[in-house]
Amino acid sequence: MARIGRASVLWVIAGLIVLSGVAVVVVGLLTPVTFGWFAYQPLAEAAFTPGGDGVFLSRVTVVGFVLTTAGLLCLALLAGWRMGAAQGRDVENSDRPS
Repeated sequence: MARIGRASVLWVIAGLIVLSGVAVVVVGLLTPVTFGWFAYQPLAEAAFTPGGDGVFLSRVTVVGFVLTTAGLLCLALLAGWRMGAAQGRDVENSDRPS
């Protein structure tokens, strides 16, 4: 496979990782979080309802954030790799006499 082909495949894979991570985050945020209590407090008059002050993240949402972060790190690595290669070519070309 040509060098340009490999680089293109890496860019596509990193982009797909980011897109799938964002999709998993959206699905996780749209899915209601269920949880249960194991303690009983008979004298408490207060009722706790989620969604008021706290944010509850499901495992799916956390996995989506991890995927998105990993994909963005891959894109940053590829962008730095491309910029470094371009600067290396510019330096090689500027050293040659005209």
